[in-house]
Amino acid sequence: MQHLAVEKRMVTVTMRCRDQQVIKGDLFLSLVAKNHIGQETVLDFMNEPEEFFVLKVATAPAINIINKARIMEVSVALEAEAADLDREAMGIKEEPMTAVFNDNFKLSGKAYIDLPPEKSRTIDFLNQSERFFLLVTDHTAHIVNRRHISYVIPGR
Repeated sequence: MQHLAVEKRMVTVTMRCRDQQVIKGDLFLSLVAKNHIGQETVLDFMNEPEEFFVLKVATAPAINIINKARIMEVSVALEAEAADLDREAMGIKEEPMTAVFNDNFKLSGKAYIDLPPEKSRTIDFLNQSERFFLLVTDHTAHIVNRRHISYVIPGR
């Protein structure tokens, strides 16, 4: 039955949970994205409709099945998530912001808004239906759960 297995790639992530737990492990991502050219990203994966996912961790038990609703933010190396995207060529607006989470943790970076010009304000972006969005700091991509943000301070 091994010939029926779907080939995946492992991406190392750090997850910050609403109960203050930090979990480090590997996600299993598809080699082909469903909605764009290229590989599946952590952002794609976290925005899939399934509520639970598998994370391979270094501690026992080695496999955890985690509820996405529990995750506040996922950190991943920028080159693993979005280094090959030419956002400027794609016409994606860069928006600096600080997200303040319900536990008062603050994360400052740049969000990338890919919306029609008449609906490209920060408030429009934050009110999108997708649960997670990308916030980039120096060398890290943060996949942020909108549902755990208390407020946002725009950077402009």
